[in-house]
Amino acid sequence: MEILLVINPVSGNKNKDGFTDSAKLILSKSGLDYHIFKTTGKNDCEQLEGLIASKSPKKVIIAGGDGTLNMFLKPLMENKTKVGFIPMGSANGMAEELNLVDYPKRLLQKFLDSDDFQKLDLLQVNGSHLLLHLGDLGANANLVANYEKDGGRGMFTYAKHFWSEFKNPKSFEFEIVTDQMEYERKGVMLAICNGRKYGTGIPLNTIGKIDDGFFELVIVKGMDFSDLIKATLSKFDEDYQTENLETIQAKSATIRLKESRILQIDGEVIDEFKELHIKLIPKALHFIK
Repeated sequence: MEILLVINPVSGNKNKDGFTDSAKLILSKSGLDYHIFKTTGKNDCEQLEGLIASKSPKKVIIAGGDGTLNMFLKPLMENKTKVGFIPMGSANGMAEELNLVDYPKRLLQKFLDSDDFQKLDLLQVNGSHLLLHLGDLGANANLVANYEKDGGRGMFTYAKHFWSEFKNPKSFEFEIVTDQMEYERKGVMLAICNGRKYGTGIPLNTIGKIDDGFFELVIVKGMDFSDLIKATLSKFDEDYQTENLETIQAKSATIRLKESRILQIDGEVIDEFKELHIKLIPKALHFIK
């Protein structure tokens, strides 16, 4: 089989019926052998693993949010499957990261036509969780947790919790041990960055690339209203530097916290942790260009 199209019907609270109908028409006209798999929230990763094993698709194209893509990283990595991503979630950080700004139908056609791909790094956290884009502890992880609990979806709901969490964030203490150095730090947020930008477009990691063989730990030491304004300005001017940031680059790291904290990865809450072990897996994901 040539194409496996995966669609998350509920990501970002966006109706996918129109896209699904258009995708079927585009795929039929292409003459390619294809299968459409809609996620249900029950054993989706296992079902995708089974489809890859039984149908051996040349390309897997995923339409959904960053969390949808993250859910399938393990089988995609292990099978070295070429993957395309159509961002249809709430914040869509990967859309910013990989410049996936075109309309979904055009992105689908682009992925069908292209034979080019780039190999992206992945991060492994505590031996079992994979990270492609961004994860963090502290203020933003609390934001994501509150967003998940909220009945609403979309950018308005996200913005509501953003301002609520970041207007008065609480700091916490932690220790970082990398392959090079040891650090004791305090901040309102500790970000684990393979990518650079959040879905809002705000750049957090100014030195890293998603395929450079390193990851970055970005410490947000403090934040007030003026910092939020500066962060918003940085969306439009990446040379505009926000203060109170420290960036540590590594290939592996251990983070030890004095108290357990919520960890979010690629927009999804994982659990509360007191210790994290992070390892880079270079060139692990074959992403269609």
